[in-house]
Amino acid sequence: MPIEPLIRMVQQIARNNAALPPGRAAARIARHLTLFWTHAMIAELQAYAAGNPEELDATVRAALQTLVAESLG
Repeated sequence: MPIEPLIRMVQQIARNNAALPPGRAAARIARHLTLFWTHAMIAELQAYAAGNPEELDATVRAALQTLVAESLG
């Protein structure tokens, strides 16, 4: 899947959770990705985020870090 739709979708998820405190928003984004995105989609987004962190919302970056930590633990 091209990266542009993934970025658009995850940024929209972040906007939908923008009223929450950052930690809670990141947790909800991580949960949404886990429930509704494939592992390949998440991996593609993580690879993109590694090289272009400034292009993603801070809560998206935090959510991706949460997912990495969960996969290691």
